[in-house]
Amino acid sequence: MPGLCRIQIFVLFLFGVLVFGAGGCTNAPETVEPEYIIKNGSYVVLPGEFAKELDLKLAAYPYDFNKRQDEYNQLIFDLASILSEESVLLAAAHDLGIQATDEELASAEAFHREDYPEDSFQQMLLENAISYSHWKKNLKKNLIINKFIQQELKDKIEISSEDVISFYKRHINQEIVADENKLVSHLRSEKSQESYDEWIIALKKRYPVDIDKNALTKFLIATQKNKGQIND
Repeated sequence: MPGLCRIQIFVLFLFGVLVFGAGGCTNAPETVEPEYIIKNGSYVVLPGEFAKELDLKLAAYPYDFNKRQDEYNQLIFDLASILSEESVLLAAAHDLGIQATDEELASAEAFHREDYPEDSFQQMLLENAISYSHWKKNLKKNLIINKFIQQELKDKIEISSEDVISFYKRHINQEIVADENKLVSHLRSEKSQESYDEWIIALKKRYPVDIDKNALTKFLIATQKNKGQIND
């Protein structure tokens, strides 16, 4: 899974036995975990990964956006919030064994490339300073999240005859969905959007997010950065 932390574990083997010094046993060096921004179970967002996501966000803003202290810092908090919510969904999906297959990934990539003839897709990535590997990593992450939401939220929503009648009343003067399966899918999407906030709150209680505030503070600028802390 994307974002998994690679932790180096040092184990000393010497002829298959532990070696003790004259004054007693020698403790093995402690394992030092790398600094992280967000952690949720086995899902981890490292500072370098956070920086890449920030660069993608900043591509949509003026080049001097970092001079707008409050707006820039708010963007940092918003990005942390988005990635935190993704960590909840990915951690839950991992526990259920939900993954994106190579076939699904290839199909999704082909779908996205349809709007970019010839080599214009690669040109788009280059213009936005996005590496292909990072783009594909995010594509896989989004596929897993979408599959999880579909399975655990949308597919579990019951559609009653009253829901159908209400839909037709609300769209009495508009073009309506004639296919029953498409209508049910549309209604499930509507109702899932309405219930998403309550659903994700319950999910966050099961998968609490750990944010390293000191590490996140390093991305802030000016006054707030110098405070050395982040307000909850």
